[in-house]
Amino acid sequence: MKKTTLALAVAIASITSVANAALPENTWYVGGKLGWSKFYDTNSNRVAGTTDVSANNVGGGAFVGYQATPYLAAELGYDWLGTVKYEGQQDGKLTAHGASVTGKASYPLSFIDDNLDIYARAGAFIRTTQWKVDGNKSSDTSVSPVYALGFDYRLDQDFSARLEYQWVNNLGNDGPTRPDNGLLSLGITYSLGSPAVAKPSELVLRENRFVLNEDVLFTYAKADLKPEGKAALNELVATLIKLNPSESAIVVIGHTDRIGSNSYNQKLSEERAKSVMNYLVSQGVPADLITARGVGKSQPVTGDQCNALKGADLIKCLAPDRRVEIEVKAISVQEVEVTQQHKDNTK
Repeated sequence: MKKTTLALAVAIASITSVANAALPENTWYVGGKLGWSKFYDTNSNRVAGTTDVSANNVGGGAFVGYQATPYLAAELGYDWLGTVKYEGQQDGKLTAHGASVTGKASYPLSFIDDNLDIYARAGAFIRTTQWKVDGNKSSDTSVSPVYALGFDYRLDQDFSARLEYQWVNNLGNDGPTRPDNGLLSLGITYSLGSPAVAKPSELVLRENRFVLNEDVLFTYAKADLKPEGKAALNELVATLIKLNPSESAIVVIGHTDRIGSNSYNQKLSEERAKSVMNYLVSQGVPADLITARGVGKSQPVTGDQCNALKGADLIKCLAPDRRVEIEVKAISVQEVEVTQQHKDNTK
């Protein structure tokens, strides 16, 4: 590949400490949801002479999840499914709620929006159903299957919105049918991030910095790698392997130009850095030694040379600002352990 197309430059310099960025993997999150709950197959032998059944309610819940990979997560949740009210010769009420343990598989819908995912959940619902008929109460606890299909939309770095339809099958075994429940809800999730691991900056021996033009890697304003971008990264992987990445820390840093808001550019730079990081990992770079972060438009290299330009000319002039930098910091693992032990002994 031509150097002008690859836009790859290497510089060796002394370094200072660099903050770690949270990975898309190993991330905890919490959330809540609220919506419309409807019960199905509500006939029951417990209530005699039923003339009317009210099976529509407000339902909702809360959940905590662990994002193991960009595509797979596990969730533990609590759902309040509401009540079914019976009127007739007797008055009765069925209440259902419980805890769920589910696996969640997601797939990005980047052809619609870079921030949109579709997902499915499936698992077990440990439910409690409570009956109250003419003042007499009874309850039952058992396990039912639960399924869900929904969409996640990333609002910013920490928050996402969720639209979901959940189905709980067989909430009880009473009478001629077993009640089921469908819950259509809107939810919000908050990312708790992943724990940062401090690296002793004084142990960094050298830094190799690779700078790749983002126009080679991505379509303008997008975060999905182009085929020529993957080809450029394939060349870079061979270089990284020669630098012995098993004893190095690799940091992928995304930069944008100044067009657009601070929040938009920060988000885009983070997503592009993560796309590069994930591809390098898929090609054999150790996942535990590479991190990604974005700095938005805060570190331009074009200065004021593009100030008089507009439109397509401005976009072309600002191309050097749209870049991904890959820092390879050679670190001796043994030195890290010895120095850290020395620090602990002198506290």
